[in-house]
Amino acid sequence: MSQLHRPHGSLWTGIFLAALFLAGSAPAAYVITSSNQRIDGTDIRAKSDGEIILTTAQGTRSFYQGQYLRAVADKPAEIDKAAQMAEAKQYDEAIKLLEDVAVRYRFLDWDVQARVALPKVYLLKGDAAGAVTAYERLFTSSPKTKEDQEVQWSYRQALLGAKQYDRLETVLKDVIAKGSRGDAARAQIMRGDIKAAQNQVEAAALDYMRTVILFASERSVQPEALMKAAESFEKLRDSRAKDIYKKIVDEFPTSSQATAARAKI
Repeated sequence: MSQLHRPHGSLWTGIFLAALFLAGSAPAAYVITSSNQRIDGTDIRAKSDGEIILTTAQGTRSFYQGQYLRAVADKPAEIDKAAQMAEAKQYDEAIKLLEDVAVRYRFLDWDVQARVALPKVYLLKGDAAGAVTAYERLFTSSPKTKEDQEVQWSYRQALLGAKQYDRLETVLKDVIAKGSRGDAARAQIMRGDIKAAQNQVEAAALDYMRTVILFASERSVQPEALMKAAESFEKLRDSRAKDIYKKIVDEFPTSSQATAARAKI
């Protein structure tokens, strides 16, 4: 089982649970047509070819693929149960429930939401390789999720944890070449993470410092880049570490990294 660095367990679990519980709880069943009209019903089911059967007060209506943008069933009880199991660290049981939802609610929105949740459970479990596989299944079943940047960053973190460094490096090169400045800065930090994971401390420090220098205008990523650079220099017994810790405290006093940096100066 591949292990990966992630936030403190309870915090990470809380983030996951919040995302899962907020995944949606719209009442009853409904269809959003291709003309963006919402039609509510009392029951909904999907055929294997994607045809949606919606029961309304006026009777049964059918919608074929191309005639609807979205079809949504009532929130399955298994979604909340899976979240509770994840909180209780019953990860395999949570995964099984979510896999079941992904199959039974195909075309009914909750299949996608279950597949979004699945890799998060794998990450909570510490199984980065399983998370990578789950993300790739998500991208195949729901190509639109590839456009979600936070999903993409979580996928990249899973690649890092699974030690799939060559694949991740290829992805990061593309982000740096084509992505926004903010995403390019995050990619440059992750390049350093790849080196750090392989105990190439000096090379990691250089990548972190490249982020500090080349992406100075991206203030949101600076505390992380500085902190990782300082920690790398400290491992190398380089005196620059203390100067960087001080820079974090002076320039980013409210950042989460500042508390740890204060203890170093």
